[in-house]
Parts: sequence; C-alpha cells; structure tokens
Amino acid sequence: WDVVFVRHVYRSSPTRYISRADGTYNKDALYPMIDYLDPDATRAFLSTTHEVYKKLFGADFGTTVLGFFGDEPDYASSIPWTPKLLDEFRKQKGYDLQPYIPQFFASKLTDEAKRVKADYYDVWSGIFQNSFFGVQAEWCAKNNMDYLVHLVGEEVMMHLTKTEGDFFRDERYVQVPGIDNLSQLLPLTVHIPDGKWEVNNNFPKLASSAAHLFGKPKAWAEGGGGLGIDGKFQLDYQLVRGVNTMQIRLPLVRDGMSYQPGASQAGQINAPPQAQLLASYTNRAGYIMSIGRPAAQVGLYHPANSMWLGDEEADRSTTKLGWQLLEHQVDWDYFDEQSLSSVATIADGGFKNLSGQVYRAIVVPSSTVITRTGLERFQAFVKAGGKLIFVGKTPTLVVDKTFRDAKDGAPDLSFATLIEPAGDITPRVIAALPKPDVKLDSAFPRLTYNHRSWRDGEMYFFFNESNKEESRVATIAGRGEAQVWDLGSERIHGMSGATAEGDSVRFPLVLEPYEAKVIVVGPLPAEARDSEPSLVSGTTLSELGGDWTLDLNGKQMTTPLKSWEDLGTRSFVGPAVYHKQFTAPAVPAGKKVYLEIADVRDYARVRVNGAIFDAQAWQPYRFDITAALQAGSNDLEIKVWATPAGRGSGGAVPTGAASAAAGGRGGQVGPAGSATAIAAASGGSSSFRGVFSPVLSGLLGPVRLVAR
Repeated sequence: WDVVFVRHVYRSSPTRYISRADGTYNKDALYPMIDYLDPDATRAFLSTTHEVYKKLFGADFGTTVLGFFGDEPDYASSIPWTPKLLDEFRKQKGYDLQPYIPQFFASKLTDEAKRVKADYYDVWSGIFQNSFFGVQAEWCAKNNMDYLVHLVGEEVMMHLTKTEGDFFRDERYVQVPGIDNLSQLLPLTVHIPDGKWEVNNNFPKLASSAAHLFGKPKAWAEGGGGLGIDGKFQLDYQLVRGVNTMQIRLPLVRDGMSYQPGASQAGQINAPPQAQLLASYTNRAGYIMSIGRPAAQVGLYHPANSMWLGDEEADRSTTKLGWQLLEHQVDWDYFDEQSLSSVATIADGGFKNLSGQVYRAIVVPSSTVITRTGLERFQAFVKAGGKLIFVGKTPTLVVDKTFRDAKDGAPDLSFATLIEPAGDITPRVIAALPKPDVKLDSAFPRLTYNHRSWRDGEMYFFFNESNKEESRVATIAGRGEAQVWDLGSERIHGMSGATAEGDSVRFPLVLEPYEAKVIVVGPLPAEARDSEPSLVSGTTLSELGGDWTLDLNGKQMTTPLKSWEDLGTRSFVGPAVYHKQFTAPAVPAGKKVYLEIADVRDYARVRVNGAIFDAQAWQPYRFDITAALQAGSNDLEIKVWATPAGRGSGGAVPTGAASAAAGGRGGQVGPAGSATAIAAASGGSSSFRGVFSPVLSGLLGPVRLVAR
C-alpha cells in the first residue's frame, strides 16, 4: 500500500518582492495571492486594485488609461484546487472525484487515473476561464477598459497545458489576448529541427489565433522586440504571426554612452534616435494588421484534451505541422475545441470564426481524443465543403460527458478529406488544401507571411527569416494594383514588374536578410509616390572602399571601415561621423542610383552634397540619392549611432544568453551573426540553440553605388 496524505493550501503564481512579507527579492509561491477558482476572490482582488485605480484615475479610463495588464497567473507550483471543486466536478461529470485524488500524486498513473485527471482538467480549466479571467474581463468591459493578460510557458505547450489548463479557454473573454516573449525569439535560434519538436517557437500564434477566433482586433506581446538586429527580428517575427500590439523596452543614452539607471553620470538622458523610427514602424504595422479581418484559410486543431491525457505526441505533432505548413507558405491559425464545438459557425464552405474569417481546411495533428460533439461538427464541416485532414495518429477515444467512461475504439473517419499516416505535411496534404493565397516560383522555407483582407484590398506582410538575400517570383490573391507600403517612411509606392492575372497578381519579391515588406493589392492611393523599381538586378557603379575620415567619440582618424571595437572604442553609442569624397559617373538614362550599405550597426543618416536623406535603422540600408548625385566629384557623410544595449561587452556573451538559447526566460543578446556557438543550457531543448556574435558597432560596409 501507498498511503498519501493530501491537504489543501492556497497557492498561486510565484509572487515578487512587492507582495512578500519578508521584503526579499525572491520570486516563489510561498506567499499565496488568490484562489483563482473562486470568483469572489477575484472580485476581492478587483476591489483592492482596480477599484482603487478607478477612484484615482477613473475619469481617464478608456482615453489615457486604456487597460489592465495581467502577468503569468498559473498553477506551476501546485495542482489546482478550490473548496467547491468536488461539488462542481460531481455536477459536471456525474461521479465523485475524491477517491481518485491520491492517484494524482503517484509516480506513474494508471490508465483510469489518467482519464479521471483529464476530467479534472476539463472541470478546473472551465472554472479558471470564468472565475478569474472572465470576472476581470467583465469588469474591464463595464469600465471602458481592456484586459490584457498572458500566461506562462507558452513556448512549451505541455507545460502550458499543465499549469494553465487550456490557453484558449483562459483567453476566451480577454479583450486583448497575449503572450510573453523575453528574448526567446532570436535570429538563428528560432528553429533547428532535431526530431523532438519540444519547443514551440510559433507560440505568438497562440495569442493571434485567440484574437481571430474570438473576434478581437488586437493581440499583444510582453517583449515585442526592440532596437538592433535581434530586436527588429523579434518584432517582425511576431508581427508576421499576427501579434499587432507590442510592449517594447528601449535603452537610454547619456552623453553618447549607454545609460545604466542608478549611475552617477552627469548629462542629459535621451532615448536613442532609433527609437522614433522603431516606434513609428511598430505603430503603422500594428494598425494595418488590426484592421479588416484575418485571411488564413487553414486551422490547425489544438489538441488540449489529448494533452490532458498526457499525450506528448499530440504536442510534438502540433508544433511540427505548424512549422511545416509555414515552410510551404501555408498560413494558419490554431483552432481550439471551443471553436470546433460551439464558437465557429458553418458558413461559406467552412468554419467561420467571430472575426468573420473562414477556415476552409482543418488539419488535425496526432491525437488520442475526439469529442462526440466535435466529431459531428467535423462531419457537418466536410458536408458543407470544408477540407478535413488528419495527419499522424488518429483518435482512438470518443468522449461524451466524461473521459473516464469513454469507450475505446477508433471512430469512423471515412468522411475525412485525407488521412495522412506519415505524420508530416506531405505533397498529398498540400494538394488537399484550399487554393493558396501565396505561391512562389521556387521553394523558400524561411519566408513567412500574414494576409489580411481589407474592405477595398488585400494586405500581405512578408518576412525573410533567413540571413540571406532572397529573390522569388510571387503570385498572391487579390484584384487591383500591387503596391509597397513602407512602414519605415510611411510612403506608398506602386510596384514595377507586377502583372495582374485574373484574381491574383504576379510580381518579383526581393528581400534582404531579415527584411520585412508590406505588399497591398487594391486601388492605388492618390498619395502614392512613383513606382518602386524592380530590385531583382542592378549595376554597381562604384565601390566606396579604401580609407574614410572618421570622427569617433572626439577622435579624428583616417581608416578603412572597421568596427568601433576594432578601433579601440567600446561602450560608445554615437554619433560617429564618416566622410568620403568620391567620383561618380552620370546617372544612366531611365535609372535611379542608390547608396547601399551592406552592414551598419545600427542607425545611419546619409548626407550627399548637403542633401539629407531619411535615416535607416534596419535592413535594407538603401538610399535613393539620384536627385543629389552629381557627375564628377561628390561629398558623402554618413552619421552612425549604435544600439545602446550591450555596448562594451568586448565580444563576451551577455548574461543570460545561454538560458535564452535553451528556451528559458530572461537574458539579452547582442546582434546575431557569426562567431560564438552556445550549447543549449541544461534542461533546455536542443531544438533551440543560439549563435551569438561579439558586439559590433559602426559602419562595417561595404558601401556602393548601384543603378537600378
């Protein structure tokens, strides 16, 4: 016999020092905050927090003060309990939970215990949805406010399910669903297939899918990105996965040096000049990606109920299929059991969510469970013209009221469009999907996109997630003129080389390393500038190599292009001023001449013969200098600022980088590129490795004139 003594203690998420009686900085669950499963406890919490803010600032609610932000409510330190749970369990499931509770603490659960625990997860996660998240969302709605909340461990879905119950239930009533990105998403660390698929680096899609499914225009991220190569990559990586409301932390500068709070330096404290560009870019991107409606045609079923049974294969399969779909330029949303069973309606040949988006295909990953209601809804979906595709292991358990009493036996899935036992997105699966809205002339696995339908056009946000320049011919769905919307400069250009082909447009798509580009198909706005030239080819007129004159932190020098660190200047943020005299030929007829910088860290402002051009803070560093260029002698000035964070590390890996590479929370990294490989930290996933370079600053070049 094993004798198990079970007691109930109030535990909640790990709490910070501000909530601790001993005043220490420890972050643990020693001091409980609230019974998440008791709506009266949530109302008591609101009375001591939200209601107090309302008394002080209520006149500003909905105007200056827009919402309340919740951070990581979870059951990571315990398993959920509330005094009324036994009664609620019996009410919903029809049997007594208490005799089974000791088995939850056994090292190995019997099959019956696994099923009862799944019933338990079904019950408590439903209570969590309503008693904690629902009560707060209701209060915010009544007070003209938004409720923003993210959960914990979104990048490891089995952990997320264990500690939160069901992500989509928790975010069901939340006005702005969210996720937490604290440097998990970094260039060159995003995905290295290793056959394990333990880390879900498409986790931003959890928030955006919840927003789409439940009719919310916004999805947000704590850690939306930032300055420099890594920061901009993280921003675009989340934007292209549908997150459109970003919390961005910016470093500060004091007298040309990185400012550390609490330092005793004298001088003015400022945000770096990159900050304004990044803020404008982020706001424009967030706006155009929150209007209209999402247009992904494929839903990827999220098998939370199989994960309640401990089905890790369901978790891994979902992550793998998500990646493989994106690698074939098939955009998708998670599609949860709530949507399958009740939220989505069958209309227009598919499942229509509360945003008006229609999923014409549902891909079901390997799973153990299907609900009876879900099975019937899938049958109706196929009858209405939808495509239902099972990939991998098919369900062997059909659940009605309880998991415990469900009968073993595979359901009849002969009505499905396709069953692909291989467990991968094969050519057969691709062929069974709806007509694609994006098609390329050749493979480009690291091209992701997000498509939204506007009232009068179609918007596509493309992102090159690789560190190489890529060129393809793309065909996208839409009627009208293809145009480029520059989020950095707010300018709109027609697109040269685009050809209308019925209900689609064909055009050359050229992307620099890590470049994001917005293409809109529709009526060309009156304020649109002249056409953006085709960048597929160009003629180099001049390489601006050799020596430059440089003013670097008060030191005057003549030098070839090198990093500031190589020139003996560390910790400097800028500006540094580069000068060069060069001779140029006459501008070729019908061409434009661009000054192109292959690599600069990270902000460059260009002046040619006294004419100033828009600053750039990310790839591509390309400036149209046609109007200022003279045949013969020319004067060039490039003013450069570095990204403040991490300056002066001298090439060492910044603190926390290894844990970030392993999929952990926290940690900062410098610009990604070549150099030091960091192995995954103990306990992390080998599918999430990091490559971090020494911190480099300055104009690295090469610099050239190109006619296009």
